Amino acid sequence: MPGIAINATRLNRTLDELGKFGETPDGMNRLAFSPADIASREYTIGLMRQAGLETRIDTAGNIIGRRAGADDSLPPIALGSHTDTVPLGGKYDGALGVMGAIEVIKTLDEQGHQTRHPIEAMVFTNEEGTRFHRWLIGSRAMAGLLEPEDLTAIDAEGVTLAQRMTDIGGDLSRADEAARQPGDLAAYFELHIEQGPYLYRSGTPIGVVTGITGRAVFELEISGMSNHAGTTPMNERRDALAAAAKLVVQIQKMAAEDEICRVATTGALDIQPNAVNVIPGRATVGVEFRDLDMAALDTAERELTRLARQAEQQDGVQIAINRHRFTDSVPIAPTMQEWVAEAAQRAGFDSERVPSGAGHDAQAIAAIAPMAMLFVPSVGGISHAIEEYSTPEACANGTQTLLELLLLADQRL
Repeated sequence: MPGIAINATRLNRTLDELGKFGETPDGMNRLAFSPADIASREYTIGLMRQAGLETRIDTAGNIIGRRAGADDSLPPIALGSHTDTVPLGGKYDGALGVMGAIEVIKTLDEQGHQTRHPIEAMVFTNEEGTRFHRWLIGSRAMAGLLEPEDLTAIDAEGVTLAQRMTDIGGDLSRADEAARQPGDLAAYFELHIEQGPYLYRSGTPIGVVTGITGRAVFELEISGMSNHAGTTPMNERRDALAAAAKLVVQIQKMAAEDEICRVATTGALDIQPNAVNVIPGRATVGVEFRDLDMAALDTAERELTRLARQAEQQDGVQIAINRHRFTDSVPIAPTMQEWVAEAAQRAGFDSERVPSGAGHDAQAIAAIAPMAMLFVPSVGGISHAIEEYSTPEACANGTQTLLELLLLADQRL
């Protein structure tokens, strides 16, 4: 068993307290830059200061708490995640990684253990990206990966990201100053709930993450012809919704049966004119593919194009395929995976290797530092919903493993 043990009661208390910010009867509403998000950030800064961390906010709005090392000339080892949520989301996504990082440092401070490396606890800005449809803002800024579209983003209320950034102490016009260079961080470790069913089904306490999924997003614009629902013969219709419905089923089949890619989702649908007595003349379908293998995403795109052209011929419609975004998959180095497995063993827990089907700040930070991720089980595999739950024991197990990983890396880096 480990020589230094985290305080599981305190860890889970802070998780519960953080979960009060933005809590509603239907789920968490702690969107980035919202009043609930700002209040939760103040709470988190308070915890960092109680843990003895020197705390600051960089120009991208990231909260960074630093603990000195025995050799402060060494680059810091970073731990962290995010505290913003999706609309009606859960209390553990991101939050565990932040509260776990603070608990690890608090434990070291109480035990009088000084690491060789400095340690930095990080809370990244706007990981979820719901408000501006631009995600990983803080971590991409730190990695020097911001894009021009990030700097001009506007939310549904007509407020710019630059304006919202000032609400949390950042300055988007100077976001480049938040960038770190390769070598500035010795490593980055992120504790997270799995957000999938595999650890929960197997009963394994710790997941060693093998890589973070790649993501391809498309929008299909299907143009048919609106006409009277009562007078237009079935064989003369150019029904955009009927064509869309067939495509939805075929896209699901690409992953579920043909295994072209790991998962395929059609999660957005807009119909015009959207009237029960009018044949739909236009349909817009949002499509997403995810896989660790980028070649699989290329294959999925080719198959999507083939299906769209087939639908044009069979249903008398025209289909434009708008290619919105490709996010590269990020494999995790075998050495980093081995360290996580060894840390779990040191903490007294079994582990198994699992991929991450969701995106994380770690995939951005991987551009500038070695990184590793560790998962704990999500009950029922549920996430981004009010039912999202990881047991207090699971949260403590993950945090204890994070501590062991930090101590191991501090010796070897």
